[in-house]
Amino acid sequence: MLLPFKSLARDHPLIRALLLRALARLRRLAHAPPGLYTLCYHRVPDRHRAGLAAQIGYLQRHGRFVGADEAVTLLETGAAATERHFLVTFDDGYADTVEVALPVLRAAGVPAILFLVSDWLDAPPASPPGPYVDREMVRIWLDAGMEIGSHGRSHARIATLDDVAAEREIAGSRRALAVETGQRVRHFACPWGVAERDYRPDRDPGLALGSGYATFFTTRRGVATGAADLPALPRHVIEPEWPLHEIDALMGARLAGR
Repeated sequence: MLLPFKSLARDHPLIRALLLRALARLRRLAHAPPGLYTLCYHRVPDRHRAGLAAQIGYLQRHGRFVGADEAVTLLETGAAATERHFLVTFDDGYADTVEVALPVLRAAGVPAILFLVSDWLDAPPASPPGPYVDREMVRIWLDAGMEIGSHGRSHARIATLDDVAAEREIAGSRRALAVETGQRVRHFACPWGVAERDYRPDRDPGLALGSGYATFFTTRRGVATGAADLPALPRHVIEPEWPLHEIDALMGARLAGR
C-alpha cells in the first residue's frame, strides 16, 4: 500500500502537500529518536533564502548541527545515538550554494559540506539548472570553514558502469578534488543515491571506503546511529521552500497516543 502513496506524492504536488500536512498532525521532530539526520539540498535560489533560514532555525531548536568529519567521529564512537545531530549537505555544486546558502549558514553558525563533481570545475554543464561553482567560489566556501566532498567525476550513474569506470568516478574524483583544493577529501555522495538503480551495494560503498573515503552517502531516508551506517548513510532530500510542517512529517516520529 505504501508504494501507491509514494507515487502519488511524487507525481502530484497538491496531493503530496495534503498527505504531508496530514502526516504532520501525527509526527513531530521533537519526538524523533537520537542519531544523525543528514539533510540533502541541491539548489537554493535567492527567493528561497528565507525558507532555508527558517528550516535551519527550526532544526537548531531540536538538535545540534555538526560537520561531516565530526559526524564520522560521532558514529564511530557511538556518541551519535546520545542526542539529535543534523548534518547539512549540498549536491552538485550550484553557485547559489555559495552565493545564497553560505551567508545563511554563517549567520546561524552552522557547518555544511558541498559535494562537487570534479570534472565540472573545468567543464560545467551548459544546460540548466546551473550555474555551478568555479574555483574561486570553492575557495570562498573552504575559507568560511565549510567542507567539500565528492559527487563523482562526471555525475554518472555508477550502477551502470564497469569496475574500471566505477573506480574512476569514485576514487578518481577524490584524487582530482584533492589536487584541485589541497584538501583531504573524506566523503562521497552517490549521484541520485538509490541502491541497485544508482549504485551497486555489493561493490560501490566498498570501493569508496577502500579508496580512502570515510563515508558513502545515499538518498535513503533515515537516521544513522553507528559505524555500521558509514557505508550507506541515509539522507533526507529537502527543498528550501518546504514549510516547516513538512520537516516534521518527513523527519519526525509519531506522537505518543496517536
